[in-house]
Amino acid sequence: MAPYNGPQEPAAIVTLERYFLATDFIYGIGYGVQGVLYFICTRYLWNQRKIRRINMFMLAYITFLFLMSTIVEVAQAHRTQLVFIENRNSPGGPWGYFEASLGGTSNILGQTASVVLLLMSELFMVWRCWVVWYSVSRWAAYAVVIFPSLMLVGSVTASGLYFFSLMHPTSVIAGAHTANWSRSYYTLMLGTNIVVTALILTRLIAHRRAVRKSLTPKHAGEYTSLIAMLIESAAFYSLIGAGCLIATGVGSPVGQPFVSFAISTQQISGYLIIARLAHGEGWKKTTMSVPSKIVMRQVSRSGTLGDDGEDSGTASIYDRA
Repeated sequence: MAPYNGPQEPAAIVTLERYFLATDFIYGIGYGVQGVLYFICTRYLWNQRKIRRINMFMLAYITFLFLMSTIVEVAQAHRTQLVFIENRNSPGGPWGYFEASLGGTSNILGQTASVVLLLMSELFMVWRCWVVWYSVSRWAAYAVVIFPSLMLVGSVTASGLYFFSLMHPTSVIAGAHTANWSRSYYTLMLGTNIVVTALILTRLIAHRRAVRKSLTPKHAGEYTSLIAMLIESAAFYSLIGAGCLIATGVGSPVGQPFVSFAISTQQISGYLIIARLAHGEGWKKTTMSVPSKIVMRQVSRSGTLGDDGEDSGTASIYDRA
């Protein structure tokens, strides 16, 4: 019988180590997808920098996000090396070293970049929510973003307390409270996006129904397609975020890979929205919401004749850019 050469730690700890390693692998895949989308968006935004003034701002924004994602990836890779290679024989095994080094430089650097990354992405989604609701009224747009904004403030506060407890482990808010601050931060951050997604989808669905009453299904789909709605609302990220909250709430170790997956999908969702904006297909605050004011584009495309027997050639005033 071959000798046992496996880990000496309890099975529960070994499971945590496996999920920790899976987290690094998942984020690496997500980082690669982000890199591809970043260069695609950069090309679009740069080529149209003279057409829309906001394009240069968006270019600077996604460059900053990609820089933060790179820092997170590098810090995560270095931390994995420290845990599983350089300190594999630490008391308690790799997971023992992981918990003992939460205040280490690589962890603090990666966590800080992650917080900044998530915060900037959530601010972008709150702004998109404001833009989508602006077509109702300016006050409606401000009203709907109040609650998500307050959730963001709470998330930033919880993240600050989390970092303080990591760097000052002997303080009264550290110790057993450290994990609670971390859990509160992620819960509020993920919850913010779920709320924003629900608000955006509510507005888009209402708009979809209104537009379909004025346009034929063929042309209405150009403005209200299901894919466009899912991209604009970052629904995929919210779905992953909901799974993350459930896994974390029941204390499952699957929650850790879910967090990594959620961070990646959040960035991917943002890049897809910016790609739509660069193509002139994203929702603007000037997008019309009153169907009776829509001059249908199919008139000019299909050559439909007006009442006077001439080609009306009417241009659409429906601004979808």
